[in-house]
Amino acid sequence: MSTNNYYTVVHGRSISISRDYEELDLERQLKLINKPPLKTIHTDGYIVDCIDINKQPAFDNPLLKNHKIQLKPSFEVTSTKSTRLSSIGIEEDLCPNGTVPIRRTTKDDLIRVKQLSHMNDGILNKDIPGRHYAGVNLKIEENRRYFAIKGIIDVYNLPVQNADQITGAYIYLQNGGSVNDKNVIMVGWEIHPQVFGDDKTYFFTRWADKTQNKGCTNLLCPGFVQIDTSFPLGKPVVTQTSTYNGEQFEMGVEISHDPETNNWWVRLENKNLGYYPGILFSNLAYAKLGGWTGMTSTPRGIPSPPMGSGHFPDNNLLRSCYIRQMKFQTDTRKNLGPTNYQYAVASTDNPNCFGVQYQGYNDDIQGYAMLFGGPGGNCGE
Repeated sequence: MSTNNYYTVVHGRSISISRDYEELDLERQLKLINKPPLKTIHTDGYIVDCIDINKQPAFDNPLLKNHKIQLKPSFEVTSTKSTRLSSIGIEEDLCPNGTVPIRRTTKDDLIRVKQLSHMNDGILNKDIPGRHYAGVNLKIEENRRYFAIKGIIDVYNLPVQNADQITGAYIYLQNGGSVNDKNVIMVGWEIHPQVFGDDKTYFFTRWADKTQNKGCTNLLCPGFVQIDTSFPLGKPVVTQTSTYNGEQFEMGVEISHDPETNNWWVRLENKNLGYYPGILFSNLAYAKLGGWTGMTSTPRGIPSPPMGSGHFPDNNLLRSCYIRQMKFQTDTRKNLGPTNYQYAVASTDNPNCFGVQYQGYNDDIQGYAMLFGGPGGNCGE
């Protein structure tokens, strides 16, 4: 097994696939993965360690051996004030300056990574059985390049039947259109027990370079450089999630290219969470496509889980899952612009199970918005 294949490693180190997991081997791997903390926080059934920012897991990646940390974007950032409650519950100054919060890896995490190895090849691929989408995609134009995308996503917690199922919503930017050359970053929320260990809703960020067969979710492999001191990746949504025809909770997310460093910044709730160094990617100096989408995945023979609110969109933001304030950037010298019909198109791959309504511009609060989702079920798998 190659230690360069980050689909089958944790923090750049191979995980044994032997049936007999040796206790001593697990302990050895955990000591290598979990860095010595300057502070430890016990919360909600898991542990967060405050790790020296220069010793965080990203730097186990040999590509980042001599990487110089960028503490803030070189471009001007704009904040979007939410009119609804956040689902995230970000704490101020969770860790001291000079450190970043890293959720401690456990033995169970290592075992799940081993079990993920059989499905990781498909986790970032669109055209596989059991995968469904409903959303709005930016149009592909010969000379058009995308450098940023953002939106405020309504957050739900929907049931899944087994650990291999997924339901969620995210924004993404991508270059390369085939399975073999796709370079992509995606940010949003999902329920994915095989990755997170339970059926709660989690914020996630994910990257892939299919040319080199690298990539992962959050910190399952080394790559994402965290800057923010308040939010550990792998933290579940800690406040309430949205309810059908009731109170709504949401998260604001953004992916932005830095023209001076070629790093790709991830912003969460107007905070600079961190970035993916440009050197990680073989073909992502810019994106040729992107979008805002809901997604579900299920193994063969098992009905698809629901998407969004679990209901088809019906022009009501209290009953339909939504993404509002949809904006993107086509030029590194321009601000994020509106998502009108000239640039975007709505689509769903299975209208019997999932729907999408692209509303265009509504008002100052919604901005450009879309509604999506559906009950799932037997969708032709």
